[in-house]
Amino acid sequence: MSFDNVFDAFGGFGETPVFFFCDHATATIPREFHNLGLDERFLRTHIALDIGAKDLTLSLAEAFRARAVCSDFSRLLVDPNRAMDRDDHIPAVSDGIKIPGNVGLSAVEREERIQRFFEPYHLALAEEIDTARRIYGNPLVVSIHSFTPRLHTDKEDRPWRIGVLWAHDEPTARAFITALQGHDPGQPIGNNAPYDARGFNYTIDRHIKPLKLPHLTLEVRQDLLLTGAGVAAMSRLLAAAIGDLMERETV
Repeated sequence: MSFDNVFDAFGGFGETPVFFFCDHATATIPREFHNLGLDERFLRTHIALDIGAKDLTLSLAEAFRARAVCSDFSRLLVDPNRAMDRDDHIPAVSDGIKIPGNVGLSAVEREERIQRFFEPYHLALAEEIDTARRIYGNPLVVSIHSFTPRLHTDKEDRPWRIGVLWAHDEPTARAFITALQGHDPGQPIGNNAPYDARGFNYTIDRHIKPLKLPHLTLEVRQDLLLTGAGVAAMSRLLAAAIGDLMERETV
């Protein structure tokens, strides 16, 4: 099974025992898929990737001189953070937008997507996590996502700047929220919002839960990550809170 063109790895394994990854880093769709029948403009929106999440992941990895892994295919081809039995694993519709190239796929076509993109990404990520464990023993694993300020199908804006999702490691999540509030007082923080990781967080469920590693899943509102300055400011904030968390040895 080839890992070509499914992920990128950045940085090295430095002194700080932390490892970052980003499931929805790019909107890359190979030419033969013809943009899944979508107008190009949709590939620049949240349905195709987590806007700003890759830049934030790399900025955080640089701050800690840490290793980071990012996917290199659009979530519209196959979503690496969705279980294979979910309708949105290969979505026919995303936030009200029909994805023509995903409609009526045969079982063979679905399996081809899984074997070309989904499984190679997860096998590569597993190897990277194993390396981090060999080096650090018990690293903090941080998953980075971003969320749209408002879904097309919603009537209200989402109020949070940052969401902290948890299912298997509530103590680390709550300790991080406390640390974050110390650096960003008064700002609403999504506690298992805008998504609830107890409902789904496939990559963490697959790789991190069985190993019982300390971990965080962070969601950042996309309008805060549209510029280099915005990414840098958010990176400083999150790095400060992660640093506090690790200094307190809560993980």
